[in-house]
Amino acid sequence: MIEKVVGFQRGVLGGFDRLKLVEPENLHFTLAFLGEQREGDLEKIVHTLSKVEPVGGEVELRGVGGFPSPSNPRVVFVEARRGSEVITENAKRVREALEGASIWYDRTPFTPHLTVARLRSPDRKLAGTLMLHMDDEFGVTPVSSIRLKKSELKPSGPVYTTIQEYHVKGK
Repeated sequence: MIEKVVGFQRGVLGGFDRLKLVEPENLHFTLAFLGEQREGDLEKIVHTLSKVEPVGGEVELRGVGGFPSPSNPRVVFVEARRGSEVITENAKRVREALEGASIWYDRTPFTPHLTVARLRSPDRKLAGTLMLHMDDEFGVTPVSSIRLKKSELKPSGPVYTTIQEYHVKGK
């Protein structure tokens, strides 16, 4: 599945010089964006998320789109289709736990997707290209855990570090 996503990035999106492709090792589903947090709050976040029971399953990745809209994309994503309720349920559980512990997170409505590129400046041709790939198949991926990640922005791009991983029971 990752190979198909990377193939799409390089083969289809590679011709757009205003796009910053997400590195294969950085591809992930964001359940809740925590933004800048105080170092002292990390233990509280780790403990809060340890109470979340992740849901497992399989998710089909199929089709592409753009945020804020396909006609004016600033972010290019691959859609989570069949099985997307697994990701949505995990996001709901994580967000409810954070809310209950009074931990700040970005409350933008959740849409299950895999970000594959970010646009540095508008490109009118990109919207048409995305339309041509609205039903591309990328494969199925298992969901067996959720991870708390730290993101450090470097000149070369973000570096993600797993702080804690929470496994689906029995996995």
